[in-house]
Amino acid sequence: MYPNIRIAFTHTPIHGCTRVDKNKVIEALEKSNDEYASYYIQGLNSGEMVTIVENQYEKTWANNGELYFRS
Repeated sequence: MYPNIRIAFTHTPIHGCTRVDKNKVIEALEKSNDEYASYYIQGLNSGEMVTIVENQYEKTWANNGELYFRS
């Protein structure tokens, strides 16, 4: 499993990321006692959310007209 998996909404474009298989994340969430686990499971299964990892070669992040630089 990837060490830095993030769950993101699919309605907002994100650059510099790679989509990864959601099944292991769902398995971990099903075993979790987190109160929001069912929310994430539902979002991943419906396609409203996706599991991603950031590409390490990116030097900047951009989101909705804003620009972030690594220092």
